[in-house]
Amino acid sequence: MLMMLQLCQVMVMISFSSSITLLASELHPGEVEALKQIGKTVNEDGQLSLNFVDSCQSGRVVDTELTSAPPNFEEGNSTIDCNCNITDDNYCHITSFQLEDYGLPGRLPPELANLTYVEKIEFTRNYLYGTIPVEWASMKNLSSMSLTANRLSGNIPAHLGSFTALTYLSLESNQFSGVVPPELGQLANLKTLILSGNKLVGTLPEALAQIKTMKDFDNNLNGTVPQFIGNWTQLQKLELYATGLQGPIPLEIFHLEKLSDLRIADMPGPEFQLPNVPIKRENLVLRNINLNGTIPEDAWKVETTLDLTFNKLVGEIPPNTIQRQFT
Repeated sequence: MLMMLQLCQVMVMISFSSSITLLASELHPGEVEALKQIGKTVNEDGQLSLNFVDSCQSGRVVDTELTSAPPNFEEGNSTIDCNCNITDDNYCHITSFQLEDYGLPGRLPPELANLTYVEKIEFTRNYLYGTIPVEWASMKNLSSMSLTANRLSGNIPAHLGSFTALTYLSLESNQFSGVVPPELGQLANLKTLILSGNKLVGTLPEALAQIKTMKDFDNNLNGTVPQFIGNWTQLQKLELYATGLQGPIPLEIFHLEKLSDLRIADMPGPEFQLPNVPIKRENLVLRNINLNGTIPEDAWKVETTLDLTFNKLVGEIPPNTIQRQFT
């Protein structure tokens, strides 16, 4: 028998002098209490108060009303999804929590761990500081976490290795320092890992070679480009712009059959020739990485962006090269 799932989204009202109000049908009392605490934790200076009602609205649109705000304030994006048929306890449960572009000044709320059915957390572009709460490691359904563009600092916590359901992790543009913890290699389901825009040092740990599902990777570190990236057979996008890494670039990377978007720029290292690999690529950016020799025939088949500037290439442009958006 097919069970019709009733999906709900929390109606949110946001103001700097009033509140965020969630109108719904019967959220679990424990989650209602958690929302009250979350509102306090993310807003330490009290400019934005968050008040939640014990219900969630059916439908797929979250209504957000900004009743007052500082001058020139642009309204952010708030989405709190819930599912009213996820259990048989006659309550709705929150499955996604997103507060994006609100300039929240507090800390990441440990109380989110009490929303046990949450699959996605998004706090992109706020001013949250501190680190990632260890309490979140108990969230067994959490598959996506974006904390991009905040003020999080300290070492990337090793307990992230306990978030075994994660498929997406972005810590981009924060103030994390130290080395990448080898415990991230325990994230066997991870498909996207974005660490760029931090103050990380050292090389990528060999433990990351255990992640066989990686599709999108972006970081800034130092040392040489790890050989094991060539073993990420599911990789579709690799972006290494002025990362601090050095060549040589392992030739195995150029042979990854699903890698349609390859972007490496401003990387010192020994001179090398671009291999002729018959793999269909959408974008190929290899800028200022000490390429020499001629441009191989298959490189001219790149469809959208071909950027090989600031290298030591010789030869001619073939007369039958395809038209693309950027060459």
